[in-house]
Amino acid sequence: MRRTTLAALALTGALVTSACSGDPSPPTAASSASTTSAASVESLVQTGLTQLGAGDAEQAGATFRTVLDQDAGNVYAHYNLGVIAEAAGDTATAATEYDNALATDPAFAPALFNRGVLHEPEDLDQAVRLYRRALAADPDLAAAHMRLGFALLHRGERAEAEEHLAAGVRLDPAMAGAEAPSYD
Repeated sequence: MRRTTLAALALTGALVTSACSGDPSPPTAASSASTTSAASVESLVQTGLTQLGAGDAEQAGATFRTVLDQDAGNVYAHYNLGVIAEAAGDTATAATEYDNALATDPAFAPALFNRGVLHEPEDLDQAVRLYRRALAADPDLAAAHMRLGFALLHRGERAEAEEHLAAGVRLDPAMAGAEAPSYD
């Protein structure tokens, strides 16, 4: 699970970068303040990702909370606070933060994926629905193909499961060695 969470974190970094490419036209005087604020939030998110990547979850958490002070609906801050909570074993807080990210962006694939992982132990059907939503948002999310494939195998839906498992390995050959989670 840690590898898939980190993969989703890396994906988030890529999403932050792509989401931050702005309009090439110069800002107007009226939009200057909001542009400066957005740049500050973007910079803080990048700082938090760097801190998290360096293993400083405590400082990263503080940085992401600062982001939320400036932008209460920031999907990346909520998502990464969820990642931090999940890594610390606090699945209730992780679920809340992933849900907060999804309230801002219902198609945010990394949060859909991680929320699905959290659902697996108690509600595999809900996990399957979340993996499907994650793949609708990002069809190239190899980890979601793999988890969906494993869940479908467990439910006895072999043909579709094999399609997803093959897609996961095709998208990320390192997934070839992934083991199915325990559904007991």
